Amino acid sequence: LGDIGKITFRKMLNMLLFVFRLFAVLAGYRPSIVYLTIMPTGKIFYRDAVFIFISKIFCKKVIIHLHGKGVNEEIGSSSFKKWLYRNTFRHTDLICLSPLLVNDISLTRAKKIHVLPNGIPAQPFGPKTSGRIPVIIFLSNLVQNKGIAVFLQSLATLHQSGFDFHAKVIGKPYDFSLEDAQQFCNENMLQDKVSILGPKFGAEKYAELNTGDIFVLPSFNECFPLSILEAMQTGLAVVASSIGGIPDMLVDGETGLLVKPRDKDDLAEKIILLLSDPAMMTRMGQRARESFYRSYTIEKFNHGLAGIFRSVLQKK
Repeated sequence: LGDIGKITFRKMLNMLLFVFRLFAVLAGYRPSIVYLTIMPTGKIFYRDAVFIFISKIFCKKVIIHLHGKGVNEEIGSSSFKKWLYRNTFRHTDLICLSPLLVNDISLTRAKKIHVLPNGIPAQPFGPKTSGRIPVIIFLSNLVQNKGIAVFLQSLATLHQSGFDFHAKVIGKPYDFSLEDAQQFCNENMLQDKVSILGPKFGAEKYAELNTGDIFVLPSFNECFPLSILEAMQTGLAVVASSIGGIPDMLVDGETGLLVKPRDKDDLAEKIILLLSDPAMMTRMGQRARESFYRSYTIEKFNHGLAGIFRSVLQKK
């Protein structure tokens, strides 16, 4: 995480090597389609724009899969960016992650916009233990704009209101340290109610999710977070900010609860709603799992991506 957003000599060297390799592959192979996944904002976009321009030299059918948002905002920020984005995406097919995100790329002048939600591999999970204290899980890198401080503040409200719960904070520290989290818990008498676990990956991560009842992601900026899909397939009741593509992932009041970003009181209120009604909490988690298997498995994703490839190939 320390190199995120930084231009380093190694990154520049790797980019040059990739450019030469890309030229060689495209010139020798002449593919029917070039498929690129990119982050459409930030410094990394300038690198990806180079790759896209090179791809369009050798191939008429270029598909760009966007993992991020903020494109129209960038287009409106300067004449240069307007020129760059429109010429980068001109004569390409764009894939975005959610219907709500289509408006974010409406100014690009792309050939066509496709919608394809993320999908992840299904994981086996065992039954949850009944009759125990509800477990609330925050799973994300500890970054301020993921809402970690808002989450902890909402836990303080729950504790002050007399609710019984246990919470787990899982994630690698970035601009909010594990010590910051522990200090907040100590100052608000939460040290016995909150476990600061640090990063967990693979089987360990899924094992922790399987201990939970409620998953909380009060982010300030999101696109289509995979962590919500991980929580849905585990059967957790999800409480998340109403931003980006999240309202397309969750049916508010049925497969999850949407909250206002940066609003600790609204977040606490929605968590209290679930803690006060265990039957609703269980029902919401079950519906979330059903929604995952209906729409967000890796098999659904691969089928959708193959369909987009076929439709692009069939176009003259």
